[in-house]
Amino acid sequence: MSGIHKFTFLIAVSLLFGSVIFSQGSTVSNGQTIIELKLKDKFSLFNLSSDSNSVKIKSGSQLPKQKYKVNLIKFGAITGVTAGAFWWLHNYQKNAWWSGQRGKFHIQNDWDYAMSADKTGHFFDGALIQAIYRGALEWAGFSPTASVWLGAAFSIAYMTDVEIEDGFATDWGFSMGDQICNVAGALYPVAQYYWMPLRSFNFKWSYYPSEEITSGNKNGAFLDDYNGQTMWLSANIHDFLGKKAKRFWPDYLNIVTGYGVNDYKQFDKRYADYYVGLDLNWERIIPGNSKFMIWFKNIINHFRFLPLPAIRINKNGVQYIVNW
Repeated sequence: MSGIHKFTFLIAVSLLFGSVIFSQGSTVSNGQTIIELKLKDKFSLFNLSSDSNSVKIKSGSQLPKQKYKVNLIKFGAITGVTAGAFWWLHNYQKNAWWSGQRGKFHIQNDWDYAMSADKTGHFFDGALIQAIYRGALEWAGFSPTASVWLGAAFSIAYMTDVEIEDGFATDWGFSMGDQICNVAGALYPVAQYYWMPLRSFNFKWSYYPSEEITSGNKNGAFLDDYNGQTMWLSANIHDFLGKKAKRFWPDYLNIVTGYGVNDYKQFDKRYADYYVGLDLNWERIIPGNSKFMIWFKNIINHFRFLPLPAIRINKNGVQYIVNW
């Protein structure tokens, strides 16, 4: 499948997804056509309503709904950047993973690959891509509800394309485990959007090049340099404290748990690292409440990149360290 066809597939899946759950209208203002997009109160693959012009208001809501206007120029810019990024990422992955491996499509079961660090990575990638598109679409004028769902759709479409390519690679294969984690990662921010307690728990990623990369023994594909990666679950402790206790615990200081692997390719030597430590919530540190700053802080908050104290537990015992 060519790059153009893949991009078309990505857009088509996203638009199909959006047509199922969103309703759209257009108005003309100052000579410009404005697209309005909102989440349907009820959605199905087929519209069985006899009155397509009826307006439904959620029970209990007496306030007029805010209208969101999509800026076509901004949306066009997002589409263009998506095309360029998709082309670059495809070629990067083609050279790093799929070069000289084209074969028949096949499925493989690889839950234990890289001691499951690969699966946590797929979950994180799905959530990160969703966050990037969600913020970009809100910037373009889509409503928060539309943005959170369309962001998930873009994420799932892109990650599914990668899995399909893996399915044609002789050394890889379409992994149901990867795909489940892709979808779960893309939908986790959606769950956070609808259920507030989940917003206190965020997944983060940190990376320090392993010896394979620094020695030149690996081809430079840091995305699967699992020996150098750590996946974190960061909890906003301040959210769960009582009023008196909140005075003694900064709202930006989190408790984090982590998971990493070592020598995962050598079955007789490989082992896991488990971490408990401190973390920073950048959404509560960096100032600014504009749409861009809210998006920027959310993206930054997906990474743990400053040295912070932690306890590491592995087969060698317990170590008190400073890491990122």
